Amino acid sequence: MSLRKKYTNSTLLKKTCKKCNQTFPRTEDYFYKRKHRSKSGYFHYYPICITCENLKSRLWKLKNKEKKRLSDVRYKESERGYFNELWQGVRKSKHGSNFQSYEEFFQVWIDQQKIYGTKCPYKGYEMTRIKGINKNGVRKTSTNTNISKDRILSNQPYSKENLMFISWEANNEKGNITYDTAKQYIKFVEERFKYEME
Repeated sequence: MSLRKKYTNSTLLKKTCKKCNQTFPRTEDYFYKRKHRSKSGYFHYYPICITCENLKSRLWKLKNKEKKRLSDVRYKESERGYFNELWQGVRKSKHGSNFQSYEEFFQVWIDQQKIYGTKCPYKGYEMTRIKGINKNGVRKTSTNTNISKDRILSNQPYSKENLMFISWEANNEKGNITYDTAKQYIKFVEERFKYEME
């Protein structure tokens, strides 16, 4: 064990914001940071403090509302953006979730594509990711062909076994029907319409 005192560059303990000229500790509590482009294990702190960065971002959004709206739509229609929004719904669901991470949740979609591709397992048509944002007080209606998350057994939480991605149309038709109710429904149909079905 060495008794030598580790050298610390005192000029790097604090950092002055280029916008407000205030000096803060050089930590991620006051400045955003990213990995250094050339030095492994080193970070580069932004020249503007977090408070000024956030203010700058808010002002840009106020001045560029239409650009922000279109940017949001583009992100939400991308695979990552679309499924991230679905994941937030699963994570906060009152029905519960057994997923530990977004990656685990997204893996269900990857596995499902190996069987059904990007088609609705119930309807057989190609599913979409058409998104929109409410504009001028008009609510954007859901697109029936859009991908939606569905619990196969409605009385169970979201899990790898109890999650399927189906179209909005199929999900709305299925509702919260239970296995027993579905089985009874099929029984009634087969009993009452057996002649027509043969």
